[in-house]
Amino acid sequence: MNEKIKTHGPAVPSEQLIDVYNSTQHEPSAWKMISDQVMGGVSSGDLHQTQYQNATATCLTGRTSLDNNGGFVQMKLDIEPSELSADYKGLFIELAGNSHHYNLHVKTTQLTRPWQSFRYTLAVAPHWTRFIVPFEQLLAHRTETEFQQTEINSVAVVAIGEEFEVEICVRRFGFYK
Repeated sequence: MNEKIKTHGPAVPSEQLIDVYNSTQHEPSAWKMISDQVMGGVSSGDLHQTQYQNATATCLTGRTSLDNNGGFVQMKLDIEPSELSADYKGLFIELAGNSHHYNLHVKTTQLTRPWQSFRYTLAVAPHWTRFIVPFEQLLAHRTETEFQQTEINSVAVVAIGEEFEVEICVRRFGFYK
């Protein structure tokens, strides 16, 4: 992973990146797949660890469908309280996949409904891209709650809102100071 990676967002020195997830071939992935089937939808997905663009990664493949009021498939990573710090200014995630927009959904312990989150749109490309997302760029979705970074309990990369073939891979996720 020493190649020059394309970065989207503010410049952050590598030494300020704190990994929460770094893909390895010898461990099962901590990411989980969830689809709209939990609410009667018919979107489908598969989560697997593989080589993608010369890197070990956790990849979500599938198809979103709007049938039965559905329209999402996601890979979700739970965050432990010990992984959080009030010193963090934002998060980063390294992604590659089909050229499409995906959402980054951040959940906190303050949110009480499954449709609530703090969101950021990711323009994913076939090459690895590091997205640097300052916390203040996360947009509240269907909540009046103010975002508190020390209350984060999960992040998800979500294919949502339209029918399309899903192919998205993550190799790193974490926070930055």
